[in-house]
Amino acid sequence: MESTGLARFLFELASEERLGILAAISEKPLRHAQIARRVRMTDSETTRHLNRLTAAGLVTKGPQSEYVPTNLARLVSADFPFFSFLLAYREFLLNHDVLVLPPGFVERLGALSGGVLTKGTYNVVATQERSLRGAKRRIWVLSEQAFEQALPILREKASGGADVRVIRPREVFQDPVPLSAVKRNYPLRLLGEARMFLAVVDDVAGVCFPNLHGEVDMATMVFLDDGVGCKWAEDLFLHFWNEARERLDAPTLPDG
Repeated sequence: MESTGLARFLFELASEERLGILAAISEKPLRHAQIARRVRMTDSETTRHLNRLTAAGLVTKGPQSEYVPTNLARLVSADFPFFSFLLAYREFLLNHDVLVLPPGFVERLGALSGGVLTKGTYNVVATQERSLRGAKRRIWVLSEQAFEQALPILREKASGGADVRVIRPREVFQDPVPLSAVKRNYPLRLLGEARMFLAVVDDVAGVCFPNLHGEVDMATMVFLDDGVGCKWAEDLFLHFWNEARERLDAPTLPDG
């Protein structure tokens, strides 16, 4: 689609009234009068907006005179959570780089629209520790930081049968004092680069992105406690886990 065509298409969506119509008929097919009542418009206004949506290929009229969204409209609506995320996190996104994510997960950023921004180092650390201590089933962590304060908790939870997995950047183990002496009873994998913090703990998750200077901002975390957001975080961790390599010079338990 040429840029001018794209602009015209987006212009047809750039209306509270037309978006309201699409939202209404996505729930169930509606007739003209029903739509007018749902979106609180006059008959003439409803007709005008329906005509524009129909011309754009977003709405069609069925044999029972009921309006329904087209397949094109359903595809467009599938991206609304992404734009809702961009709008809700606009200030955050101006100061953080989410493009460090694999492309497929950038496209799925709408899954984070139900998240909550936790700000302040103390609040972020407190949220992390509270989640770790309350974990019963799993603790999956991707971190470029040493995370020493959590090591005893990780060992304790792994001993209790929780699925504990940790991913660290490979360069950490090239430091003069690597963490090879750390006793652990859970699998550790090394990744070439880890430019974010990610934790999936039971049915909640948290992610910290880098700032515009490339440093992971551990003072601002997107906290996810809904199913869609947690599934996004779970899939992201497994993506990195499958890319990472097992740490060979320290004992681990099988990762299952």
